[in-house]
Amino acid sequence: MRLNTLLLTLCLAGCGTQDRYEMDSGYAAGNGENEVAKRVSGTWLLSTDYHYRDRCNYLPEEFVKNLFQLGEDVELTKYTGLNDCELRWGNNRVGFYLESDKPFESTFQSEYYFNKLFQPEANKATAQNNPRKPVLFGQAPQGTNSEVPASLTTTSPEQDSTRGADPSGQIEGMTQAAPPITTPAKNTATGVAVNDVGDKAIWEPAKKRLHVLYNNHVFSVGAQMPGDQAKIKQGCIGLAKLVINSLNDNTD
Repeated sequence: MRLNTLLLTLCLAGCGTQDRYEMDSGYAAGNGENEVAKRVSGTWLLSTDYHYRDRCNYLPEEFVKNLFQLGEDVELTKYTGLNDCELRWGNNRVGFYLESDKPFESTFQSEYYFNKLFQPEANKATAQNNPRKPVLFGQAPQGTNSEVPASLTTTSPEQDSTRGADPSGQIEGMTQAAPPITTPAKNTATGVAVNDVGDKAIWEPAKKRLHVLYNNHVFSVGAQMPGDQAKIKQGCIGLAKLVINSLNDNTD
C-alpha cells in the first residue's frame, strides 16, 4: 500500500512539472510556438518587447528590381547593419534604415524623435504653444472634455442620453474635436512634405531619401542611383509603403 502511494505521488509530481514546463514554454497541448503563445492579443504595435525582423527582409530583391526598373540581369548584394540594410550594385544602392532597434513606447515619442531629426521647427512650435507640457507626454487635454466643469456637462431633463430633443443638435458642454495625434508634415529647408505615406513623411532631394513616421515607428528609405529625381522619389514612396505593410504583418 505504501509503495503504491509513493509511486502515485512521484507520478503526480512528474506530471505537474511537465505541465508547468508546457505552460511556461507555450507548448501546452502541442499548440503553437512559445513566442506565439506568450503574445497578448491587441498589443502588437504597442509592445516595446517586439524587435524588428531581419532588416533585409524589408527589401525583397525582385520587388526592388521592379520598383526601380533595374532589369533582371542586375546582381544585387546585401549589406546588413545593426538597424539597416542596403542592396548594392556597382556604386549604386537602395537602402532601408530604422531609427531604433524596436518601436518607440508611444506615438508621441516617435513623432518627437521624427521632428527632432527631420522637422525640428515642429518641436519648437509645440514647445511654445505648450510651455509647461513636454511634447513627449502627448497633447493638452483640450478636446477631451476634461477641462469643462461638471455643471456644464450635465444634461437637462428634456435631453435624452445623446443629443436631447434635437437629434442634430450639439451636446451641451461639448468642446471642439481633438486634433489628430500627429501634426501634418511641412516643408523644411532641406525636405519636402509628402502626403499619404504613413502618418507623415519628408523627402530629402539632396540625399534621395524619404523619412517616414508611422505609428510608433520611424524609418527611412533611400536610393543612391542615377536617373530622374521624380522617378527615384516615387520608387522610394513605393518602397516605404511596402515597409509599412510589412510592419503591419504580425505573422513573423
